[in-house]
Amino acid sequence: MDWEEEQVSSPNILRLIYQGRFLHGNVTLGALKLPFGKTTVMHLVARETLPEPNSQGQRNREKTGESNCCVIL
Repeated sequence: MDWEEEQVSSPNILRLIYQGRFLHGNVTLGALKLPFGKTTVMHLVARETLPEPNSQGQRNREKTGESNCCVIL
């Protein structure tokens, strides 16, 4: 199904998936420590609710002085 055919009721239901895990609202892209200047693959899906976070796969969430760019095509 193409995005032109699928209607999203609200941008609030759009979720990012990175390395097989949903990114919850409290995780910033900067906290993921993505490699600067490299291509990073993420998936954007429409989903009302998120599964509970898995403590085993939690990323370091300390604040950094980095900034990242996200391009959605």
